[in-house]
Amino acid sequence: MKLSGVSLLIAAACLACSGCARPSRTALEVAPDVSQRRARFVTRPLSAEVRHLTDSDRQALRHLVAAAEEMDEIFWRQAWARNPEFTPKVAALTGPNAEAAKDYYRIMYGRWDRIDELEPFLGTQEHPPGAGFYPQDLSVEEFEDWLEAHPEDVEAFKSLHTVIRRDGEGLVAVPYSEAYREQLEEAAAELRAAAEMTENETLKRFLSLRADAFLSDDYFASDMAWMDLDSPIEIVIGPYETYEDRLFGYKAVFEAFVCVA
Repeated sequence: MKLSGVSLLIAAACLACSGCARPSRTALEVAPDVSQRRARFVTRPLSAEVRHLTDSDRQALRHLVAAAEEMDEIFWRQAWARNPEFTPKVAALTGPNAEAAKDYYRIMYGRWDRIDELEPFLGTQEHPPGAGFYPQDLSVEEFEDWLEAHPEDVEAFKSLHTVIRRDGEGLVAVPYSEAYREQLEEAAAELRAAAEMTENETLKRFLSLRADAFLSDDYFASDMAWMDLDSPIEIVIGPYETYEDRLFGYKAVFEAFVCVA
């Protein structure tokens, strides 16, 4: 990995979209203007000047970048739970607009255009407000009726760090640490490796606590440790913003920013 320039910024969660409950006969119909939509985005190299960092911090930085990439993989699923199974269908697209559609799908983290009010550019199905956080056919009324009948579930269902799934005829809250265990275990391992590399005690403490939080869903201690960071490397990594949950605004998306000062 080449690192040069003024700053390094890795944004693992920027654009999102979600899916629908039933397949459509026009599921892979490509919007005729998808090439023009894709042309609104340009590729630029992103680099950082790291020569002022210690050798140990430069080694830590590589692990932080790897951890950030795991956040991107989680966000891919939060944006739309069906992205993993739908991606091969997009990859199989052919025709004059196929490459633009593939690129745009990657940029938008799904099949809806976030620039144009979530208009579909692959198929005609509408964007469901619950993204990947809830069953795609879940209504506000069903959710609220469930909580009225099961008040013991209120805290877990409204938690920032759970996804709601169907369990037979009922609903269940699944902690992020379980729903995204594979990615979070990888990210935690990378953070711990970075903590071992760096000699900066404030960064070391934050990374160790955040690694623990990934597997416990308790982010308070690591949030407090982040406030005390005094390091040339600053990392924001974890579940934060809730704007992707358009059903209730309860659920936080994973994201990552790695900055070098």
